[in-house]
Amino acid sequence: MTVAMAAPVPAYPLSSLIPEKHVPQHSQEFYAEVVARLRLWTPLPVGQIIATLEQVLESPDPPPAAELVYLHWVMRSWHERLSSIATADRRFPPSTGVLRLVKAGRAVGDEPIGDGTQALGPVRRLASTLSDLLDEMANTQGLRVDDD
Repeated sequence: MTVAMAAPVPAYPLSSLIPEKHVPQHSQEFYAEVVARLRLWTPLPVGQIIATLEQVLESPDPPPAAELVYLHWVMRSWHERLSSIATADRRFPPSTGVLRLVKAGRAVGDEPIGDGTQALGPVRRLASTLSDLLDEMANTQGLRVDDD
């Protein structure tokens, strides 16, 4: 038996990769893909984000431990979407404060929270970072925040 035969099979062999199909701009196929992506797009639920932040940060009764894992996951996804919006336009680079909030949110979001029993601290830190980023985006990018 040689070393090559004893080595494990790679999980993602290069032969299984399929290169992306090149679609020329201004073609019918290009615009069909753009329309398909627009149909899948959903607006950022700012009202739901604010309600969740109030529940986590301002409520005297913290959410149950089983719900904290879900709230952490949801707030991470909202933070990623806001971070994408904040850093998307290269003509207007984000301020250092926004970049700091993006990095801090990613670091807090990547912290393991376990099964939810010790998750209140990381969830509140993520909620605080998300709240600051949402405020910054509302001020600098003109993100509309309705007071429902």
